[in-house]
Amino acid sequence: MENRKIIYLGFNNMFKHKRGIENVVEFQSYASPSNFNYYIHWDDKTACYHYGNFICVAIKKDFFWILTLNIILFKIKRKEKKSFIHSHNALMSIFSYYQSDLFTLHDALYYLTKATKHKLNKLFFLLEKILYTRTRYVHFISNYAKKESLYSSHKNYIVIPNTSHLEKFKSKNFCTKSKMINFKPDTVKIFVVRSIEERARIDLLIDTASILNNSNFEFFIAGKGPLLERYREIVKNKNLQNIKLLGYVSDKDLIDYYEDCDIVLVPAEYGEGFGLPIIEGYLFDKPVIASNKCAIPEIIYSAEFLFENTVDSLIEKLNYAKEEIDSKYRDFYNKKYSNFIITKQFNEFYKTI
Repeated sequence: MENRKIIYLGFNNMFKHKRGIENVVEFQSYASPSNFNYYIHWDDKTACYHYGNFICVAIKKDFFWILTLNIILFKIKRKEKKSFIHSHNALMSIFSYYQSDLFTLHDALYYLTKATKHKLNKLFFLLEKILYTRTRYVHFISNYAKKESLYSSHKNYIVIPNTSHLEKFKSKNFCTKSKMINFKPDTVKIFVVRSIEERARIDLLIDTASILNNSNFEFFIAGKGPLLERYREIVKNKNLQNIKLLGYVSDKDLIDYYEDCDIVLVPAEYGEGFGLPIIEGYLFDKPVIASNKCAIPEIIYSAEFLFENTVDSLIEKLNYAKEEIDSKYRDFYNKKYSNFIITKQFNEFYKTI
């Protein structure tokens, strides 16, 4: 494996991404025995650049991207005789001439489109089936993700959870407090990190904040998405002073919010193959309450922190969590989800394939 370069197939430019698959790819590369690897992704134009230990190749996503992808793979394969393809991009795996050696599945294609009642969900069923014929091994980020997939084999797969890229920033402890952090004194500070879309159940948070408007609970929601302005308008019309939708929050400010909050809250309805904000809450030693949905029950510290997606259940768990502020959550993260643990698992797995 020492000279075996890994070719990662992803989605976004490493310099342009905010939070997502790119962070997962970066950490997986730390498990590679090679001192540099390749990263291929879509972008506005075809180009080559360096990022950390990556040689990155951007492919313009136009009518010819499939041809461009295969030309680039052919050139890399010709140069690197022992190269290994680790894909996160289903379409690239399906349309590549070369079979992927490993595919990381974050959320199953058919499961997501079925949950949203997508009109082309039968096409996604076919694409997902084809995907598994185009890869030798499949990596799932949770047992739930495996269960909801169309992958029927009882072998050639592994379950390894995610870790958080915020760990490397937190360990440096150099961040100064941002002026954005405007929690009120003497409140129970609730922090939420979600994509602002239907499956994140921001409507449930607004309904809960409305009931608790005269209490000492305060909600801050970080994230962007298609429903951001719609929910902001609802909050404004209800004249709610205890809930704020922050929009996009940088990693630096995200760390400050995690450090200063009392409870991390993760609502979900579907499409949650893991639950990254859960383990990030534990990284910052915070109690986390979350919906009793999807992969969340297998990630959460204890079932006592799960709520049903109703206002009454959520309020009950908020009151429970505010009494459970302890120093045990970081230990839980270190034992199960730390950068060291996950990198070690991937390093051992790479060597077995």
